[in-house]
Amino acid sequence: MVNYILGVLRANLSANLRKTSHSQCVTVRTISTSCARHAVKLDVQPRTSLIDVPTSVTVDGAEPFSLFTFKMRVKDAKGVQFTSHAHYVSDDKGNIDLRSAHSYGGSYRGCFSNGLFSTLNHGPEYQYKRFSIDVEKPWKVAIGVYKDHIKDEECTSPVSEVVVERSFKGPGVRRCEPEGRICGALFIPSGPGPHPAVIDMFGGAVVLAEFRSALLASRGIMSLSLRHMDPEAKNGFNDRLEIEYFEEAVDYLLSQPAAIPDRCGVIANCMSGPYGILMGIHIERVKAVYLLNGMALVIFADVWRNGKLFIKGLSLSAKGFIYDEADRALVNYDFHRQVLKEDNPARVPIELSPRDTHYSINAGSECGLGSPLASELIKSHLDRVGHKNYTCKILRGSGHLIELPNMPLIETLFQTPFPLRDEGHRGPGQNKIYLACGGNAADSARNQVESWQDMRHFVETYVRDYSPWYQQFIKEKS
Repeated sequence: MVNYILGVLRANLSANLRKTSHSQCVTVRTISTSCARHAVKLDVQPRTSLIDVPTSVTVDGAEPFSLFTFKMRVKDAKGVQFTSHAHYVSDDKGNIDLRSAHSYGGSYRGCFSNGLFSTLNHGPEYQYKRFSIDVEKPWKVAIGVYKDHIKDEECTSPVSEVVVERSFKGPGVRRCEPEGRICGALFIPSGPGPHPAVIDMFGGAVVLAEFRSALLASRGIMSLSLRHMDPEAKNGFNDRLEIEYFEEAVDYLLSQPAAIPDRCGVIANCMSGPYGILMGIHIERVKAVYLLNGMALVIFADVWRNGKLFIKGLSLSAKGFIYDEADRALVNYDFHRQVLKEDNPARVPIELSPRDTHYSINAGSECGLGSPLASELIKSHLDRVGHKNYTCKILRGSGHLIELPNMPLIETLFQTPFPLRDEGHRGPGQNKIYLACGGNAADSARNQVESWQDMRHFVETYVRDYSPWYQQFIKEKS
C-alpha cells in the first residue's frame, strides 16, 4: 500500500513538473523515465489466441517508480486504425502487471486488466463507427510501452513493442453459404460432432455480422449467422418478413450432418429480438432463445405467416427519441411507456410460447434505447401465464451493445439506414442517426465476459443436454 501511494504521489508530481515553466530550475532525481541502465522487457501473452482469451501484459527490468505509457494499436478490416493508451508507474521492483496495476490516466483510470482492448477508439473522421471485422483475418494488435506519461499522439518511439494476433475463427472451423433464399453464413465447428446449433441474428445492421457465429463455432457450437435485413431494399429494411423464412433457416441448420437434429437455439440482439421470440413460439424445434437487449415490438417490417399479415410492424418516429447537444438520439421514455402496451399490435405474444421453450432475457442497465423497459414487458407476460423456464438479467453498467470479450465499448453508434418518418429527426443526415448506446468501459468489459460464458452455457444446456436425441446418442456411444 505504501508503494502504491508513493507511486501515485510521484506520478502526480511528475505531471505537475511538466507544467512548470522553463524559467524554474527544478530537479527531482527520485523520479526516473530513463531506461539507459535498465533493459525494459515487455511481455504479452498469449501471442496468438482467439479474441475471448484473457491477455497478460507485463513489464520488468525498469527502474523502480518509473513512468510509462502503454499504447495499443489495431486496424480493422477496412484499414481504420483504433488506438488506446494508459499511464502506469512501475513498482518498487521495476515491474508492471496490467492485471493488478493502476492506470493514472489516458484512455482509462484504475485497475482495469483489459482496459486497452475495451477503450480502443478511432479518430474523429470515423466518428461513432464500429469495427469492421473479417473473420478470416486475425487482428494484428500492437502493444508498445513508452517512457513517461504522454498523450496518444506523442507515442512515437516505444521502448519495447510486441505484436500479437487475436482471431474470431479458430482452426478447423468451416464457413459455408446457404443456397436458396436463406441469406447468411454457416460456421461448422471442427470435429465430427454432434454439435448444438443456433441461429445468430444482430439488430439493424445491413452488413451481415459473422464474428459471433465464427467464435461460437470455435467453441463447439454450430452457428448460422442469419440476415433479416435486405441491403437492396429501400432503406435496407424489408417491408415484409415471413415466418416461413425463419422455418427454412432452422431446417437448413438442423439438416447439417454434424448438428444435433431435434432442436436448436436462437441468439438475437436488439430489433431481431422479436423474430427470435416468434421462432420460439411457432417453430417446434426452437427450444432456447437468448435475447441481448431485445425489443418487445416488431419495428419497421410487417410479419406474415401462411400468406396472411400476422404482426403489423411499428413505424418509429422522431417522437420516440430525445436528442442531446451533439444530436445523439436517446430513447424518449414517456413515449415508449405509451407504446409498450399489451394491446399494441406490434407486440410479440411471448405468452403463447410452449412451456418447454427456454428464454434468457438480458439488458444493459445503461442502455440508451430502452431495453430494460422491453425486458420487463417480456418478463411480465411470461409471469402472467406461469411460464417458469426463463431468466432475466439486468447487466449493471452495460449499454445497448454487449459484444464479445475484449471488444471495445461503443457508447454512440452511427446507424444507417434508420428510416424515421417525420420532420422532427435530428442527426447526421437523412436516413441516418447517432444512437446513444450508453454504458461504461469497465462494467461493459466485465459483463461481456460473463454474458459470453452465460450464452454458451445456456445453449449447451437447453440445446445439447436437454435433447432426447443427444441423450440417446450418448447412451448408445457408451
